[in-house]
Amino acid sequence: MTQRAQYLPAILAVVFCLTVTPVLAIVSAPVKTGGPVLVVARPGTDLTGLIETSGGQVVGVTRAPLAVMGWSEDDAFEQRLKRNGAWAILDGEALAWLCGETT
Repeated sequence: MTQRAQYLPAILAVVFCLTVTPVLAIVSAPVKTGGPVLVVARPGTDLTGLIETSGGQVVGVTRAPLAVMGWSEDDAFEQRLKRNGAWAILDGEALAWLCGETT
């Protein structure tokens, strides 16, 4: 048992790298102009209002408590979202790929 335990940190490191690295790559992907984005904001934020005020429109009908998909062709959409209170703007196509959705 002791010999197996000595490999536990290496096994955990490999599992961590195999699960977290793809997620980090997707999350850090640059946002494409004119494509869908996932808008994350603080709890209690009117996410639909945030997107519409920033010049975009909501995509889809499913909403998470802190995030919603939005879309705009405007190049300044991401900057307006941040200025209006968005915590993070993630590339929607990359996240859809991570979730197994294809277009």
